[in-house]
Amino acid sequence: MSSRKFIILLCIIVLTPSLIWAGEPVPDEIRRVINRGYLGQGGLNLDKNINRAELSAVVVRLLGLEDEAKNFKGQIPFKDVMGFQKGWAAPYVALAYREGIIQGVNPTTFNPKGQVSYVEMLTIFMRILGYEDGIDFVKYPDDHFIKSIEIGLGQVYMDMNHKVTRRDVALTIEKLLDLSLKNEDTTLIEKLDKIPNPVKREEKIYMSNLDFNTSIAGIFKGQLKGRDDFSDYKVELLSKEYDRGELVIYDKVSVDKDGVFKIWNFDISWTAKFRGYQYRAYNSRGELILEGELR
Repeated sequence: MSSRKFIILLCIIVLTPSLIWAGEPVPDEIRRVINRGYLGQGGLNLDKNINRAELSAVVVRLLGLEDEAKNFKGQIPFKDVMGFQKGWAAPYVALAYREGIIQGVNPTTFNPKGQVSYVEMLTIFMRILGYEDGIDFVKYPDDHFIKSIEIGLGQVYMDMNHKVTRRDVALTIEKLLDLSLKNEDTTLIEKLDKIPNPVKREEKIYMSNLDFNTSIAGIFKGQLKGRDDFSDYKVELLSKEYDRGELVIYDKVSVDKDGVFKIWNFDISWTAKFRGYQYRAYNSRGELILEGELR
């Protein structure tokens, strides 16, 4: 390929990132998992091994606690999580640990980049259903693997030590959603559907005078409208696609009383443009009220 053709191709990729993701079709057998956001909203990367940090985020979503994770201000029990990939996984790990679903490798270490075996994933998902260590399974890993097969979650032909991919996780979640909670007639998906949607929208709020530019310097400004006083409201600029299992937050600013806001000098690198940009607006109670893509 000539240098000129390469430059043209590179420009097309930068200017039209959605075409890249559009070329990654969602398999029908995991469409529900993807559409409900349990595996994240970015590129599927189905053949990529999932790590312990990413699985923690999946767990929190399956517990219906992602909104709490986004606003988490509690303590992080493991020293190695805050320094891992700018600390994005810290609240997810903390909540998954708090709920007794995922443990550390020792009291102070979590090993967020560690890969996950098939039986480890099954054990974690069974805990979400309410099954307990020392009661429902004792001898690891045999008891755990056998129990997963008994309840219809595990596959007998799978190697329990196999390091799972995102595809393996998605396929297992598809089965997990339709399984009943321990000693209950309610399935996991029925429980999740009863959890109130944390995204509360104020229908009259809208954005006006929008200006978004990434050509020379990053500039995003505009004005919220729909009420007289926007004190304590905030606007957030973040990536449209996920990076290593999580959205990248570029900045979050307070809105003036009249709704005017401005964010500048954010990342406009090739990588950032490839991910794309979106905005979110929050009211004075921290509730998401408005969101949209930026082009």
